Amino acid sequence: MRHVTFGALLMVFLAAPASAGREQWSFIKSGSEALLVYGVPETDVVTLSFICAPKRKTIDIVTTVLPGNVKGEWPSRIKLSGAAASLEFAGKTSRYDEDRGIHFSAPTAIDARLFDLLNNGTSLRIEAMGARDSVPLAQISKPLAQMRQACR
Repeated sequence: MRHVTFGALLMVFLAAPASAGREQWSFIKSGSEALLVYGVPETDVVTLSFICAPKRKTIDIVTTVLPGNVKGEWPSRIKLSGAAASLEFAGKTSRYDEDRGIHFSAPTAIDARLFDLLNNGTSLRIEAMGARDSVPLAQISKPLAQMRQACR
């Protein structure tokens, strides 16, 4: 099972074009990986990301939507819910890092249902370890199309 370092994700995202300090959907190609990210470009604010390794046929789902008291590696599940469907994935939290905090990562096989979930509805609900948040799906069309193309 491959685990993407959150630091590597942040370094790629920090180099993305700026967008006036608000979260947005972005597509980033980095070496052999493709990333679909919801966060604030040129910052370390990343709410949700999908990191695809096409040669391995895997996607890592990474989120910072977690309870504030999580400090170590814990197995759990992440649930993503859209307009008419939900998907759940097993994963675990990272070790706490003073500079980067903590994140949850769930590796999974590339699955068209994940792309379909992101393509339908107006928002996506994220649930991990009892924490919940929603992100808008407005403006995801172009980055999602790029991700689908890169993640074959």
